[in-house]
Amino acid sequence: MPSTPEPAPAPTRNERKACWSHRDSYFACLTQKGVTIPPGTDMSDGRGPIGKAAKEEQERLEREKKMTVEEARRQDPCLQEREGYEINCARSWVDYFNKRRVLEERQKMMYAQGEASPLQK
Repeated sequence: MPSTPEPAPAPTRNERKACWSHRDSYFACLTQKGVTIPPGTDMSDGRGPIGKAAKEEQERLEREKKMTVEEARRQDPCLQEREGYEINCARSWVDYFNKRRVLEERQKMMYAQGEASPLQK
């Protein structure tokens, strides 16, 4: 009779705090370096930036396709912070937080574009 694997226990409060702290450090480093999308993040679902940023991001993705995900990750300007982030957070959390960061940056750009060119009535 096949046995199903035991599910991993939910992270403790301290483990979650460590994850969030490392995530915040990593994202602060990316922001400081002007990086919107963490290197190696799969944005093939079309939920990346818009406008000029979308064009630049598309060009970056085309270049990145030529290299493996691991090569892209090694070029991360915040590699040390990323390692702490990935060690302290579950893989699914890392994927979620990375995509959420991109969405938040996209929303900021949309709001900035809206404020720069208000609708004329």
